[in-house]
Amino acid sequence: MIVTSAQEAKQEQPAKKGCSCSFSAIIQGGILHGSRGGYFQAQIINGIRYKTWFAGLGAGLDFYYRPGIPLFVDIRKNILDNPGALFLYVDAGVHLPVKRNEKINAWTQNEYSNSFYGDGGVGYAFGFHSKVHWVFSTGYSYKEGSYKVINPGSGCTGPTCGELYYNYKKYFHRLTVKLGFQF
Repeated sequence: MIVTSAQEAKQEQPAKKGCSCSFSAIIQGGILHGSRGGYFQAQIINGIRYKTWFAGLGAGLDFYYRPGIPLFVDIRKNILDNPGALFLYVDAGVHLPVKRNEKINAWTQNEYSNSFYGDGGVGYAFGFHSKVHWVFSTGYSYKEGSYKVINPGSGCTGPTCGELYYNYKKYFHRLTVKLGFQF
């Protein structure tokens, strides 16, 4: 009886050095709709893609009620790892009002301050090239509006008049729909 044995030659793959990450940018525009109607928004986000994850820093224009510039962190997770991918996203950051001071009349002025900005939802990325994708998303957007109403003496001309301050905070709950592209 002759016994023969064969061994399969196994070649080990060298470990990849560094990160399998890539730079990615998202440019998108859309509509914010809430109790005050519909308003335009635009965003640009630059970040790093790693497998099915994306993390980046974004800036935009938010014209809802009090126009401003949101600066935020964007995190996205593709549900499936294929060219047409369903994804979840969340943004959190600060809303910077474009107009800081607004004179209402001779006795009243408003001072607007930075406030919280957040956005989260679901989207779909579909491609026409392997590296460039259309991105459609919808979700919930939240913005705070903080301001101080100042009445400098309320028209009083005497020396005992003091300024009156009233602090207000408004909360804006909006539906957001965005379309753009990612490369």
